[in-house]
Amino acid sequence: MSLQLKPINKLTYKLKLTPHLRLAINLLPMPLLKLKEYIKEQLEENPLLEIENTGLPPKPKETFEINSFDFAAKPPTLQEHLSRQLEILANSDFERQIGELIIGNIDDDGYFRCSAEDVVRLVKTDILTVGKVLSSVQSFDPAGVGARDLRECLLLQLKAKGEENSLTGQIVDKYLLCLEKKRFNYIAKQLDVSVEKVKEGLKEIAKLEPKPGRSFGAEKTIRLVPDAMLQKNKNRYEVILNNWELPSITLNHKYRKMIKEKGTPQDAKGYLRERLKAARTLIDAIKHRKETVKKVIEDIVFNQKGFLDSGEGSFKPMTLGQIAKRIGRHKSTVSRTVTNKYLQTPYGIIELRNFLNSGIKQKNGEIVSSKVIKSRIKVMIGSENKKNPLTDKQIIKYLKREGISVSRRTVTKYRNRLKILSSKLR
Repeated sequence: MSLQLKPINKLTYKLKLTPHLRLAINLLPMPLLKLKEYIKEQLEENPLLEIENTGLPPKPKETFEINSFDFAAKPPTLQEHLSRQLEILANSDFERQIGELIIGNIDDDGYFRCSAEDVVRLVKTDILTVGKVLSSVQSFDPAGVGARDLRECLLLQLKAKGEENSLTGQIVDKYLLCLEKKRFNYIAKQLDVSVEKVKEGLKEIAKLEPKPGRSFGAEKTIRLVPDAMLQKNKNRYEVILNNWELPSITLNHKYRKMIKEKGTPQDAKGYLRERLKAARTLIDAIKHRKETVKKVIEDIVFNQKGFLDSGEGSFKPMTLGQIAKRIGRHKSTVSRTVTNKYLQTPYGIIELRNFLNSGIKQKNGEIVSSKVIKSRIKVMIGSENKKNPLTDKQIIKYLKREGISVSRRTVTKYRNRLKILSSKLR
């Protein structure tokens, strides 16, 4: 029986990111101050944008005892920053274990300094599983992190911007060494473009970060600005977005008018139309970001009202998937939304991702938040007899008296995450 190759028509669906969608995705995880700088850059580059005089009302009086709308804090290390993202995005404890091993081998510049084969041997799994987790880590913020060489680092950054198939992407992918030797004519000939286009690509490459982890290395304090604040009205909390930090932008009517005027040269009209399209895309993306941030925060606040009223003991289990389902957004959208976002609460300014936590299902069907269990473990150990420290087995017993059933493995895991030594070492 002979084998024959036959062409077969197959219908497949692929998601193609439009410039509008790509920009909306990129703006979502931006910290407020970084977004503010980005908007300022766009105002300088795009003549079709201008600051709108909205006459915003004065900043609302804070309900809680916080002196200012921001505060200084020590930034996390690169590994801490990556581990926080892994905690939310890992699909299983096993993937989390592989991810932590990968993150532990990422150096201060942001490069993965270990082979995937070494990870395979250490965790006793297959190369496909390790590759999948490594790809996930490489999608984390900052863009380019987890790369194994400069080429991969730059390609990851271009991929994050949706430009991996652009001319710049082709140059990085195939001709990076030629670029270093300034063989512009050779690259231009191979790609069938002009030398000027190659040099434009070089300018784009120069904007990329060859060491994505270096911003985490400096010992400094950073200014954290909450994306929203809470104002308590009777028995409910109102979420007020921080619109005072961001300049409100609108379209420049003078240049819009020039597009319609007969006396405007055609090349100028073409340029203005292009800039008008980019301006509208930015305005829509910022509006979408604000709406999504508010939806996510309102859902968190509504479901964590017990915590906001009474403290950590009333914390409820909450996951990305639950929020996504309730607000009708994709899980990845919620993940980007809680990244680098802060909320002013009665307990100070809290990062949104800190409201996310898993839970332990009890025999009666109730789910007890992991934060509540950790809090109880911390209190128990804090008040123990120092000469006779509580063992994990005793902690399980005391938790059971409070109506919380957990395994010894879970207590040990939570104690380790609280960075508390075992009873033998305390």
